[in-house]
Amino acid sequence: MESPQPHITPLRSQVLYGLYIALLFFPCLEAALWILGFRPYRQVAYSIESSPANCILPHAELGFGLNPGTYEVTINHGLKYTVSHGEDSLRITTYKLRAEASPDSVYFLGCSFTYGMGVSDSLTFPFLVNQYLPNTYTKNLGVPGYGTVQAYLQIRRLIAQREIPGTIILNYADFHDARNSLTPAYRRDLYMGYQRSDSLVQTRMHGSRIPYLSQENTNVHFCKWEDLYQNWEYRETFASVNFLQDLRDQSQRRAIDARANTIQLFSMIKALCNEAHIRLVVTGITHSAETKKMLALLEKSGIETLDISVDLSLKEYTNAPFDDHPNAVAHEIYAKKIIDFLLP
Repeated sequence: MESPQPHITPLRSQVLYGLYIALLFFPCLEAALWILGFRPYRQVAYSIESSPANCILPHAELGFGLNPGTYEVTINHGLKYTVSHGEDSLRITTYKLRAEASPDSVYFLGCSFTYGMGVSDSLTFPFLVNQYLPNTYTKNLGVPGYGTVQAYLQIRRLIAQREIPGTIILNYADFHDARNSLTPAYRRDLYMGYQRSDSLVQTRMHGSRIPYLSQENTNVHFCKWEDLYQNWEYRETFASVNFLQDLRDQSQRRAIDARANTIQLFSMIKALCNEAHIRLVVTGITHSAETKKMLALLEKSGIETLDISVDLSLKEYTNAPFDDHPNAVAHEIYAKKIIDFLLP
């Protein structure tokens, strides 16, 4: 006598069919993506070490800050240089005693290009400007990872503390747009890059908040470090997971007008400087069409601009093969263009 066949309800049949399709779909998607050249997520390897440790600290308002002291820094196990941070948590621009802010003082704001990542203290262009114009007191407020949003917060704080320089030179790079809006790709690269460079980053970055601007209003928002970004499970194992998270990130990115946010920040900075009678000059420090477009827009809005860029696709201007930041030759060019601009 034949055994009775199990009865499969329509609902159960639909569930089993759905599971069958899912089990079939993902292996096929994974194989197709590999054929098309897609791969699991891989963060570009980048090593930066300092002796003593912790030359960069978390900051509750600016995201990152500089730890006072002198450090020997090594990038990618080959590029070595010396950095000195003063008691004011800024990179030095002179070996002499500092003066006070005055109508003749020039403050430089920007990212790692302004800070001088990859070159020793006396080779950075803010240091060179101070050296070539000895009667001009300079300060370097540049910090790796900063964008225009940090510059706005720094200027606001300077004015609140009644530290009023004569001139602010704000060095703009087109990649600052993503930083100013905390786009998904920048969140990912910042968070995962730090994870790769330092296994203790979660502990060390506790308390850090990254500032950004959104379309909602002109107030600066802050994102806690631990909320910055998370890879989906198995993203670094399967191309399909990486592909799907990239699609999600791109969808979120389309809702962000990063360029408009940067323009808004410059408008806010201009208002601060006008009220405090500070001369504002925005330089283009990256050699790109997008940077030139931004300078043209700012010039039309009444902000002084200056193109100091060099073509960093040419290895003669970078710290290649260890790092693609501007080298001492590039900093010399930056300094000369700024000095020629400042001289009457």
